[in-house]
Amino acid sequence: DRLTREEVLLNCLNLAIAGNETTKNATTGGLVAFSRDPDQWQLLRQHPELLDSAVEEIVRYVSPVQHLMRTVTQPQVLAGTPLNEGDLVCAWVASANRDEEVFAKPDDFRVDRNPNPHLAFTAGKHFCLGASLARLEIRLVFESLLSRVDEIRVLEPPARKPTTLAAAYATLPVALG
Repeated sequence: DRLTREEVLLNCLNLAIAGNETTKNATTGGLVAFSRDPDQWQLLRQHPELLDSAVEEIVRYVSPVQHLMRTVTQPQVLAGTPLNEGDLVCAWVASANRDEEVFAKPDDFRVDRNPNPHLAFTAGKHFCLGASLARLEIRLVFESLLSRVDEIRVLEPPARKPTTLAAAYATLPVALG
C-alpha cells in the first residue's frame, strides 16, 4: 500500500527526531562512560584503530532506545509463553544489550569488545534506517576528541529526561581536559 501524504510527513518527522535524539544521547552516554572509566579513554587514545569498536560499544552500553513495541502477526511461542496474533510485545533493548548469555561482563564498558552482537539498532526488517549515519556521527565526535582531549570529566551528575523510551539526557556538564 502507498502511504498517505500525512503518513509520509509523520514518518519523516519520526526519522528526524529519532535520528537526532538517539545519536545525541548515545554520544552523551559515551562521554559519561569514558568519564566513569578513564582507562578505556586512554586505551582508545593509544589505539585509535579501536574507534569503530568503541562506537559499537557506546551504542550497546548506552542503548539509546530502551525498548520497542511490536505486534504479534501470527501465533507463536516465545520463551515458553504463547503469543497470539494482535498481542503486543515490549522488547527491552537495553536489557538484551546486557544479556549475560551473550556478553561477557555485560556491565563493563570495553572499547575492545569483540564480538559485540548488540541490538541497539535492532535487527531484521526493523533494523535502524539511520544506523550508518548514527555510527558515522558518533565516530566523528570521538575521533575529533581523541587527539585533543586527555581526560573526560563529568562535573556533576547528568540530568536525565523523564522518559522510558530513550536513555535521554537533559544536561551533562563536562570538562574536556
